[in-house]
Order: sequence, then structure tokens, then C-alpha cells
Amino acid sequence: MSDSDQLPLIRRIASVVGHELRNPLAVINNSAYFVRAKLGQTGLDPKVEKHLKIIESEIARADGLIGDMLTYSRAYEPQLENKDFDEEVKAAVAAYAAPVGGKVELKLGAKGASVRADAKALALSVKRLLDNAFSAQEDKGTVKAATGTDKSGVFLTVTDSGTGVDAKVKDSLFEPFVTTKPRGLGLGLSLTRKLLGAAGGEVSFQSGPKGSTFKIFLPKA
Repeated sequence: MSDSDQLPLIRRIASVVGHELRNPLAVINNSAYFVRAKLGQTGLDPKVEKHLKIIESEIARADGLIGDMLTYSRAYEPQLENKDFDEEVKAAVAAYAAPVGGKVELKLGAKGASVRADAKALALSVKRLLDNAFSAQEDKGTVKAATGTDKSGVFLTVTDSGTGVDAKVKDSLFEPFVTTKPRGLGLGLSLTRKLLGAAGGEVSFQSGPKGSTFKIFLPKA
């Protein structure tokens, strides 16, 4: 089945999944909130608190996966504005919640270069690449990020110290639902490519046995 044949099918699946799963997720979330409020009047048992947090976390994760499917399946119209690339990346990294035991080391080198970009799409793309990098490192250690410029545009590199991209998926890494991870839909990188592509940007990678570097590129304004 070609990409042009797949997209309408993905759209239909995403629409049905979004409708049929988000409603019960909302009910579960409301029930968890009620239980927390009711038990909180007398103080929560630590074990109950732990399991309520698990419920809330898994609801948020499931809702995020549904959101990814819907975003990928729909046409995306970027809201383009002139932005300082370093400032946008800096803000996205500052807002990023690194896993416990992990940190992001950021070096800014775009020197005030301006890009015509969708700020929300750029921030989401940065988050996706950081998520991907920490996943490659088992959610620990330092992920290195750096911005810079070349003759045609600006770029951000995100480098991990994992074991590299599996050879089995290298050629299809940016296709939807491609993943070697036990959890997730495999939409993160395909979403990044879609969001950046809508603004004339690109995403690429280089990988070896000692880690991978993913690169976001955007033309200068």
C-alpha cells in the first residue's frame, strides 16, 4: 500500500480511536480525581497515592498517543513568524522535563539568526528529538544539543550516547508506526518531519555504535 493510500486509512483510524478512547479516558480521569478528592479529606495512604499517580500518568500517556495520531493524520497549516532560532530552542529546552537522572547540555551558536517558523511546531520537534535521545540512553545521562548556522539556514543537533539506530529500521525511521521500542506508536520522528516540512524544514540523522545525532534544519528568514 502506497503512502497516498495509507493516509486516508490512518485518518479514519485516528478519528475512530480519538472518539472511542478519549471519552472513556475522560471518565477514568474524572473518577480518579473524585477518588483523590474524597480520600484526600482524611489523608491519602502512600500506596493509594502511588497508584493514583500511576493512573493519572497512564491516562496522560494514552491521551498523548491519541493526540499524536490525530496530529499526524490531519493536514497541518503552520503559523509562520520570524523567530530568533537560538531563543526558540533555548525556551523549548528550558520547558523540557528531562527524566530523573538525565540532563540536557545546550550550546547556542546560531548567533541571532532569524528563521521563518511555527514556534509551536519547532518546540514540539525539539521535544520529540530530546525524548528520542533519552530513550536511546535508557532515560539517563547527558543529551547534548547545539545550534548553529551554515550558508543556507540554521540547525539544531541532538546527540545521544546510545547504541545507535537499529539497522533494520534505518531506511524507514521517519515513516509512521516504525519503532523498536516496547512502548509507543513510532510517530515521534514522522511527526517531527511533518511539522518541520510544513515550514520548509528538514530532519536527518547520523548513527553509529556509540550514539546518534539527529539534526533539525530550517532556512533563514
